[in-house]
Amino acid sequence: MRISLPTLHVRPSAQAVPLAAGNLKACLPEKQQPQTVLVNLFPEQSIEEMCATILAETPDLVAFSLYLWNRQQVSELCHLLRQKRPGIKLVAGGPEASADAVNVLKEAGLDGIICGEGEEVFSELVATMTKGNNCDHIPGFLSAAHSSATASAAVCSDLEKLPSPWLTGTLTLEPGCGVLWEVARGCRFNCAFCYDAKGHQGVRPLPVERLRSELQLFTEKQVGQVWILDSTFNAPAERGKQLLRMLLEYAPQIHYHLEAKADFLDSETAALLGQLSCSVQIGLQSAQADVLKPLHRNLDRKQMQRALQMLSEYSVTYGLDLIYGLPGDTHQGFCSSLDFALQLQPNQVDIFPLAVLPGTELHQKKSAFGLHADNRPPYLITANSSYSPEELEKTAKLATATDIFYNRGRAVGFFLQLCETFSLSPVELLQTFTDWLQEQQQLSPEQKTDAELWQSGDILCLQQQFIAQLLNKKKLAKLQPLAEDLLNYHFCCAELILAENCRPATKVPANKQLLKQKWLLNPAVKIQHFNYELEELEAFGGDPLPRLFRKLAESANYGIFLQQNGELIAEGLQDEFARLLLRADGNTQTADLLRGFPREEGVELLGFAVAQGILLSVN
Repeated sequence: MRISLPTLHVRPSAQAVPLAAGNLKACLPEKQQPQTVLVNLFPEQSIEEMCATILAETPDLVAFSLYLWNRQQVSELCHLLRQKRPGIKLVAGGPEASADAVNVLKEAGLDGIICGEGEEVFSELVATMTKGNNCDHIPGFLSAAHSSATASAAVCSDLEKLPSPWLTGTLTLEPGCGVLWEVARGCRFNCAFCYDAKGHQGVRPLPVERLRSELQLFTEKQVGQVWILDSTFNAPAERGKQLLRMLLEYAPQIHYHLEAKADFLDSETAALLGQLSCSVQIGLQSAQADVLKPLHRNLDRKQMQRALQMLSEYSVTYGLDLIYGLPGDTHQGFCSSLDFALQLQPNQVDIFPLAVLPGTELHQKKSAFGLHADNRPPYLITANSSYSPEELEKTAKLATATDIFYNRGRAVGFFLQLCETFSLSPVELLQTFTDWLQEQQQLSPEQKTDAELWQSGDILCLQQQFIAQLLNKKKLAKLQPLAEDLLNYHFCCAELILAENCRPATKVPANKQLLKQKWLLNPAVKIQHFNYELEELEAFGGDPLPRLFRKLAESANYGIFLQQNGELIAEGLQDEFARLLLRADGNTQTADLLRGFPREEGVELLGFAVAQGILLSVN
């Protein structure tokens, strides 16, 4: 039997890993493996193109992983596949299929749905189909012939028996790639809006020996970053510490993305995180305890503040999640939550409208919770008894402005400083920016509502315009050069973290050869002009702007920002040397680069810049 396992990803990215499909293939008998292919699809492809890609492998069975973001396209794709190949067998699994099995069966015209964890069910399904036997009574499988029935969510009986898609080579690894890494299944919590527990509350860790072997493989294959698939890796706290110690022992060089619960963070966990290259995401959702309580969540604000303070003390990068439209919440209540979150200085705050997901308590009790939401994916809230459509729209604009100014604008380093300067709360500053953004005639409606359309450099210009206007309005125009410097400094530092390594040259040409070539400033290097001394900005930049203005004297200078051998470098530059580097555009003759320098000094500076990898030859 020829099998195709397509995955329609959200977008091309390091996270576009067909893990579910890889798990299914890894569990099939060895003789079936060569006849089973993984297919990666992306939303920008047409349905016809996706269909042709799948059918090119002439599959007898196609099994889709169905998620919130791909349900509609996969349904259309299934109908086209059926039209092109009437005898083909089509099944689906995944959270969307498990939570809404009967409706998915009907709308996609499938032969069946795999409910719950799919490895064992799929393996049995393939074996039964290969023998030509009836599949209707396989536990965890809901066939089209019995669509009026219900299928209990399957749970793998023994995680130790599941083969690893990484260790078996089912999923390949390339240097610098990203990995979705399962360390456990299930969730010990039962939040009313979440489907993570998937019908079987409780956490089942994967075998430690398997995890160690996978980490060793990731190190061997030079994996760049790993997303740890565990909705609360640190619950209970000791389990989280054991995992962190394993990461530090076997693969400390990889960057990790983790999800944590603040309630279980302690100083030992924070210290371990501080030794790793990692980012931690924490689901705050709301800072209103009365809103959270009916959703089976609690919040101790002081405990949350202490936990995040510990992360800050160990220089751990962390972000917070917020949801608007929760039952019992209002726009004002959300603003209070956003104020609380931003006062904690997260590196990022991700804001989502409530999705009333099938299979969750909120979906089952929509009427009781007073919820109105779309019946189609992504099931977004349209109103609730305390949150009108007009208020939701107002919140959505604030969320977009927050994403643009704070997240994509890399504002964490100076945001509260601006709030203090203008005597505004975080939300008041962002609401002012929201109103200003809506008034900008040169921006398209899409730019005002879609943060993903913005590049970081464009946002920097937007921030500078907004702050300059606000300073003028507050009669603080004298602070503008200083504010401009702070924005530029934090922007360059953020770019530096994401920049490629500036590699020193392996060999520097002789002086005569240096003078015959053309040079280009390494794209990984940033040269920035400042109105104040860079060293003083670094030393005192956290002070309130008025105090900083009184403390520092204007002194125009340049700074250079680069990453070299894992070290982040931000240093002041002599003006002449900075101008030399800025003239290196790949077309300028060397003689013009060295204009104004005595020959010997100019050649020495040029040689230094080439040796450090700051200038690259274009000849």
